[in-house]
Amino acid sequence: MRPGPGWWWNEVAIDPTRGFGVRSGAPRTRPLNDHPSFRHPMAEPRAIERFASLALVLEWAFGLRVLAADLVQWYTQRKGVLCVFPDTKAYWYLAGTIRDGAPYEVLDWGEIPHFALRTPGYPLFLAACRFLFGDRPIAVRLVQAGLGVLCVWLVYRLTGQFVPEREGEERRRWTPPLVAAALVAFHPYFIVTSALILTEALFLPLMLFGLWALAVLWAGDDLTPRRYQRAWALGAGLAWGAAVLVRPSWALFPPTALLVWVVASGRGQRVAAIRWAGLVVLGGLIVMAPWWVRNERLFGRFVPTAIWTGASLYDGLNPRATGASDMDFMNEPELWPLDEETQDALLRDRALAFVRARPGRALGLAVVKFARYWSPWPNAESFRSPLVTLASASFTIPLFVLMARGLWDRRRDPRALVILAGPLLYFCALHMVFASSMRYRIPAEMPAMALAAIGASRGSHRLARDRNRSESVAEGESHRSF
Repeated sequence: MRPGPGWWWNEVAIDPTRGFGVRSGAPRTRPLNDHPSFRHPMAEPRAIERFASLALVLEWAFGLRVLAADLVQWYTQRKGVLCVFPDTKAYWYLAGTIRDGAPYEVLDWGEIPHFALRTPGYPLFLAACRFLFGDRPIAVRLVQAGLGVLCVWLVYRLTGQFVPEREGEERRRWTPPLVAAALVAFHPYFIVTSALILTEALFLPLMLFGLWALAVLWAGDDLTPRRYQRAWALGAGLAWGAAVLVRPSWALFPPTALLVWVVASGRGQRVAAIRWAGLVVLGGLIVMAPWWVRNERLFGRFVPTAIWTGASLYDGLNPRATGASDMDFMNEPELWPLDEETQDALLRDRALAFVRARPGRALGLAVVKFARYWSPWPNAESFRSPLVTLASASFTIPLFVLMARGLWDRRRDPRALVILAGPLLYFCALHMVFASSMRYRIPAEMPAMALAAIGASRGSHRLARDRNRSESVAEGESHRSF
């Protein structure tokens, strides 16, 4: 008589070399753990896990940024312009003065020279590109594509300081650092930023390296040799000093972050925090000093960054202000003939007078600027359409949710709040005073991708627990069926 379908259960034995199996000579040799009811659903990686590779993410990041560089170059050539935004012209002109050894000045609004209209960080970068590759904007865009890939790697390392990958962890797994890197690699606005000839492309890797170095120092690992900590501190200062020369609006963040670090440190770590913070400051001074010396010789006084604060302040605080940038007032006959120092002082006084005379209007403008900063879609009418608005909101709003979840997860960690969320909140506060746009939020979002990855991991862990619970129930029912 032929045995029934469950007869082989009684023939199971344990083979020390094969685990569960059947006794030698039994009619069936199928191992027990190969039975469909015993196969774990996670035994084979899901399709998406096969792409969990930093090298693959970096390759995609580079390919997308090269494609964006080609498309932007095609668009600007078709329009007959140097780049999408008018700011590029000033940087390109100043880069030419550096390369050709001409005076570092801009003749604008008539024949009045401006000697400190822009800090020299980004023009120096453009001058180097033009010296090596000629006056070809596409070459600059391709170099910036490489910097964009560097940003992906830096965000990966920065996130690893807060959610380290455990030793022996599966390689094919979407860890939070890898998720953060992928978010940066595929973020459309980050991709486009690399292709535009604007300060963001160079500012971002400098900012990220400084944040990464601060995260390493703040962790206070006693096992790290002092010479390495010294190198991290000087490196952070050099990077942040260069970042200020690229984008002066960054100037207030480093001292604020260092102060919070020192205050938040425990008694046992405060002395070390003060020591390394002092080295960070020293690194910044080394980079900034040549620009200060040059300005002292020209103006006879200390000029820390650019003589443009008055114009920027009045751009955001004047009777006709809307929250957006509109520099048409620079064409007024009583303004453009003035030298840059007098012009800057006059515009600053006008802005402060406006705030004193109409504080309610200034407060209302701050609310409008806040909304423009956090807008999920482009503010400029020339870049808005129903399709662009829908596409932008479809990925920006979920990112906001993930960043908020990650922020809540790290709400008791001052190190994460300062380093990951600090730039985003800092630029928000800054542009509630000056003119505002979502463009100013984009660079600050990059370190916050670590918070988004942490928020995503919280959701995935909850889903994994629910899935494991359901799998346990299903497995128990399978056992009972035998």
